[in-house]
Amino acid sequence: MNPSRTTITQVEPLEGHWLRLTFGDGAVHEVDLADLLLVGGVFGAIRDDRDVFKAVTVDREFGSIVWPGDVDLDPDVLRGDQPPASGAALPRRVVQPA
Repeated sequence: MNPSRTTITQVEPLEGHWLRLTFGDGAVHEVDLADLLLVGGVFGAIRDDRDVFKAVTVDREFGSIVWPGDVDLDPDVLRGDQPPASGAALPRRVVQPA
């Protein structure tokens, strides 16, 4: 089965709260989660502890990313196809278009 265009196949933590995401269609985006993590709650440890932030992995079953404690983010939001629940777009850089 081929991954869909929004399926995340690789994730790499970068400086600050940036992640480099590779999608199923080959696109590579860098996304800044700093504002999203400000809401705290389940995101508090991810925001406040660099080791927790860096523990992000790809959930192969759902094609998204996940942190310890089953904290995950929607790949459509990460790609920029849907806005986050807050309504504010996530800052992003397209490193490689599809």
